[in-house]
Amino acid sequence: MKLPQTIWKKLMLGGMLILLAAAVSLLIKEALDTKAPASAVPTLTVECNGAPLSSDCVFPAAYEWNFLTGPERQTMPNYIPEVILDQAIPASVLPQLPLRFLFSQDTISVSISRSALQGSGDFIALQPDREGRLFTPTEAGQYIYKIEASFNRGSVVYYFVINVTQMY
Repeated sequence: MKLPQTIWKKLMLGGMLILLAAAVSLLIKEALDTKAPASAVPTLTVECNGAPLSSDCVFPAAYEWNFLTGPERQTMPNYIPEVILDQAIPASVLPQLPLRFLFSQDTISVSISRSALQGSGDFIALQPDREGRLFTPTEAGQYIYKIEASFNRGSVVYYFVINVTQMY
């Protein structure tokens, strides 16, 4: 059965209008994202012992994100514990609990490091286990974690702070 030529024209026109609407939606989203680029970068949720930590203790400190109109950057001054502690509320956790890192977008690579505030302040690289978990430190104190993640459209550096308390 052959469809009349007018039906084919209407189907083609409908297909083109759908493609046009999708393109316009993409351009509008990109325009809005470039006006507030921090809201366009992926989010990080940190779970401790299966429960998410408050979003107040995790924040994106720096990013480079590629939009259609070009890259947007936010940089953070060199690591200064006081600045990080001003932006992140430490989450109280017990020692040796599993930590998991969940991103709102797929990552290309992730590196995680930790600094003890009571020590030298140097970051030490950490390696997650096979399930992607790390464990909270065994010693009580405040710790800053630095997570560097690469995505298809850019990279983001996140920080979060925990306060490890001893069990009584």
